[in-house]
Amino acid sequence: MSGYDLLKGVRVLEVAALGPSSLGGYLADMGADVVKVEDAVGDGVRYAGNPAMGSPNGESLLHLRWNRGKRSIQLDLKAEADRATFLDLVAKADVVIEGMRAGILDRLGFGFDDLKKVKPSIVFCSISGLGSYGPYAEMGSHGPSFDAFGALSSVNPYALTKEERAKSNVTPVGMHAMGLYAALGTLAAIIKARATGEGSRIEVAAADCAAHWLPDAVDAALNPDKCFDRPGFLGGKGKQACWPRLWRYECADGRGIFFQAFSPKFWERFCVAVERPDLAEAYKSDRDVNDVDEDVHDKLVELFATRNLADWMDLFGKHDVPAGAANSRETLTSDPHFLARNNVYEVELPGAGVLRLTTTPVKIAGQKFAPDLAPTAGKDQKAVLADWLA
Repeated sequence: MSGYDLLKGVRVLEVAALGPSSLGGYLADMGADVVKVEDAVGDGVRYAGNPAMGSPNGESLLHLRWNRGKRSIQLDLKAEADRATFLDLVAKADVVIEGMRAGILDRLGFGFDDLKKVKPSIVFCSISGLGSYGPYAEMGSHGPSFDAFGALSSVNPYALTKEERAKSNVTPVGMHAMGLYAALGTLAAIIKARATGEGSRIEVAAADCAAHWLPDAVDAALNPDKCFDRPGFLGGKGKQACWPRLWRYECADGRGIFFQAFSPKFWERFCVAVERPDLAEAYKSDRDVNDVDEDVHDKLVELFATRNLADWMDLFGKHDVPAGAANSRETLTSDPHFLARNNVYEVELPGAGVLRLTTTPVKIAGQKFAPDLAPTAGKDQKAVLADWLA
């Protein structure tokens, strides 16, 4: 069973492994019947990454996220009988996902042009690291390389020095963004196919996703003679005035709070709420703005350390001052806002017991997100063939 019912009736054949499996995962979360076509070995993501669940050799959280709600069959796409079965399934499908090095299905005789002969309205989405064309297309690639290509090395742990990596808590972008971009393109193509009967070939490369991630980064580099620093825009500590008013502070209970009273009206409300007219007057003096910022920062450090996070959040809520919890991964799991928004569901993993896992940021009124556990390889062979080919 998939997550929601928005894509109920949409049938997806996924020939994918590792990160590209996330595309089918997003479609399954929204209700599509996603059938994962695996070889005899199965998707290596089941036992990739750290931590392992239930035991040192248990299944990975990547697998439990990207493959949840899917069904799995095993076919040898080089064997004649299984090739015929695959084409029979294509005839019943809305979408085929190629989630390996681009062009694999073409070489097997299952490219877009081949599949259109079986199903003219088929949506074919190729999702890979480097795409099917360009000078790097034939090269192998791994997740960290996408961010290195896309000029996001500063937020990629594997592209940093050992010393930089020890100080950093970062999230790879390209590997996780590719499924989202591919889902957007695939859904748009499904709408077109249902309106016109015409299929589409979509291609998404993770390296491109990383390169496109920041609209004010590469676009600025493409137009160096037309870009100018905006006066007064917040840049960071020591660069622009008022940076302490958009900063992380530690509360009395050790929890972090992200203070957001950068604009004058919110700053004034804050100063009134905490009865600190001295802070309100600080930026009205003739002193050097950098000296003022340093003094205000030091005073705010002392001030925020006088109350617990919950007390600060209550005060800010009453006075309409923007602020939020600055969570670690551990504190996020008990954050009341995170839990109140149904961001956790439970599923039982054989050998490990009941797991608490994150749901999806997409919330559907009146529906509960509760997808089935990610399947073992070939688990649904008989059921899928009976459902699709009856």
